[in-house]
Amino acid sequence: MRVLFDTSVLVPAVVDQLANHEAALEALLRYTAPPHRGFCSTHALAECYATLTALPLARRVLPNEARMLIEETICVRVMAVPLTADDYSAALRRAAEPGLASGAVYDALHVCCAERTSADRILTYNLGDFERCQPRGIVVTAP
Repeated sequence: MRVLFDTSVLVPAVVDQLANHEAALEALLRYTAPPHRGFCSTHALAECYATLTALPLARRVLPNEARMLIEETICVRVMAVPLTADDYSAALRRAAEPGLASGAVYDALHVCCAERTSADRILTYNLGDFERCQPRGIVVTAP
């Protein structure tokens, strides 16, 4: 199975202080091992960094720690797919045509990436946000 990981799954997979840690980590380990293949957009890596360094945790994630978590835990398991100008145009259309505003465009970027990689599934904790972007032939589910 080809699985695209959303930031909402990647972040708790690497932070054991978060409520969804166990399920997210289990999904990351499961869907990045053969016969499965895990993907994320390169944009998701930047979102992970931004989120990790802003989390209001008892022990905050420092910038260099965030970089290391991304490089040593996520990037070694998940193929980061570079987004193209065409992907951004498609995401803008996907968000604008149904009238989705604000951060919905970022979810649309992930959906465009999932379609381009022929993903079978998108793993996210933001189910409604992704379903509004209407991924074609891709199951949207939580871990």
